[in-house]
Amino acid sequence: MQFTSALIVVVAATLAASETPTPTKPNIVYVLVDDWGYGDVGFRNPAIKSPMFDELASTGVLLDRHYVFKYCSPSRASLMSGRWPHHAHQWNIVPQTVPLGMNLNFTAMPAKLKQAGYATHMIGKWHLGLKSEEYLPVNRGFDTMTGFLTGGEDHNTQRVQCGTDFWTDKAPDSRNGTYDAYTYRDVVDSLFEAHNSDDPFFLYLSLHNVHSPFEAPDEWVDLYPNKTCTQRRKYQGMVSVADNVTALVVKHLKATGMWNNTLIVVSADNGGAPCGGSNYPLKGCKGTFFEGGVRSLAFANGGLIPEKMSGTKVEGYIHIADWYPTFCKMAGVDPSDSGEGKFPVDGVDAWPLLSGETTGSGHSEIVLGFNFSEAQPEQGAIIVGDYKLIVGSQKANRCDYLMYSPLDYPCSQGPAAPDCDPNCLYNIRDDPLETKDLYHTQPDVAKQLLTRYMKYAEEPRDRQDQGYHVQGKLPNAAAVACPFFEQHGGYWRPWIVESEFGTA
Repeated sequence: MQFTSALIVVVAATLAASETPTPTKPNIVYVLVDDWGYGDVGFRNPAIKSPMFDELASTGVLLDRHYVFKYCSPSRASLMSGRWPHHAHQWNIVPQTVPLGMNLNFTAMPAKLKQAGYATHMIGKWHLGLKSEEYLPVNRGFDTMTGFLTGGEDHNTQRVQCGTDFWTDKAPDSRNGTYDAYTYRDVVDSLFEAHNSDDPFFLYLSLHNVHSPFEAPDEWVDLYPNKTCTQRRKYQGMVSVADNVTALVVKHLKATGMWNNTLIVVSADNGGAPCGGSNYPLKGCKGTFFEGGVRSLAFANGGLIPEKMSGTKVEGYIHIADWYPTFCKMAGVDPSDSGEGKFPVDGVDAWPLLSGETTGSGHSEIVLGFNFSEAQPEQGAIIVGDYKLIVGSQKANRCDYLMYSPLDYPCSQGPAAPDCDPNCLYNIRDDPLETKDLYHTQPDVAKQLLTRYMKYAEEPRDRQDQGYHVQGKLPNAAAVACPFFEQHGGYWRPWIVESEFGTA
């Protein structure tokens, strides 16, 4: 099958919705695009071919102040749990044999939706733990899951570290060896063919694109003229693949009459990676708390969006944790998740912003990160009103020391910019590109935000980040896991973890 020839056809076929009656509970679709740069979409960069993303953004609601964590796994934990990253975890599960995952005490989003009678499905990247069966997506509330359990792999072979990672429900999937997004298309088809459109439906489409390694079939790379560097052409092709898979989901929603009762949200999990995606015109990239690392591409659409909101831009702050209470309330279930061994839900209902009921954020502050030692002790960030405080040097290196990326990045480089010394303060409303550091010129504001930030030091430290506070000191079970994989067909899977690693 030639997927490129179907690109425009699939988009065009989605423009007419069916009049089929819809159930009371809304359908919910969340598309998460991995390492997607702020400037890497057609409506911000004409060089990118992303007709479905452009259509969804232009006829829906552009979420212009949508915030995430600065890299993969914590953003996903916030989405699935409704917590600030430091109330879930801020460590990345790297290497992949780190025997940790999203807190088992949390009631994950799909488990909440199942309480309301939803069919819950996941396709793509998990990255929230796999050391034991309790961490598997189907044991966190998903009816079905096809994809991979770790944080990144070869798109064609599904190889990572010491095994092959391709998984369906509770067992390895032998369909490895095909470009992953093509398999995901097949799964999308199967899910909609099997689904009764009268039943409420939740799909978490967690795409591997556009995460490294930069790989795309020639038919997608060939959409782009050979006027730029090879890495950029492959990256652009990967964006078009992500767009095409999303278009297929929209096509099915409309063909089955589900669209009119659907909310679909599309976002990135963090900014474009250093030496990878473009976050033009924002400062910074994945791995930093500058806007380019944490202010993500995001937009919403679907028949549930009021007509008055079509083609609008929402400027109120939304954090990825907000989708947990938003979806729970839409489904008619209690969004709270209090109990022993866990922080309460931090997210707030974003529907008033999406529906136009309000223009202001429901947050008095947004904690982007707190006191986590990745490359620098006491690193974090907080937004209060128009201001953002960044605590600690961001330790920018490699391509990202330049801080600003042009639209054809990394084929050409942007200008250099200073790091925080020791902290940074920006008015992100007046200065969204973070060109003027106010930390030393507005000491009263800096002190106020630092006080707000440091109040989180009063929380139980053993619950923040589940008690693991330094990325380099995370336990590693490779000596146990890798031989186990080899003995069981060479596939990644839950393994027996020695007691010394404790529980997560």
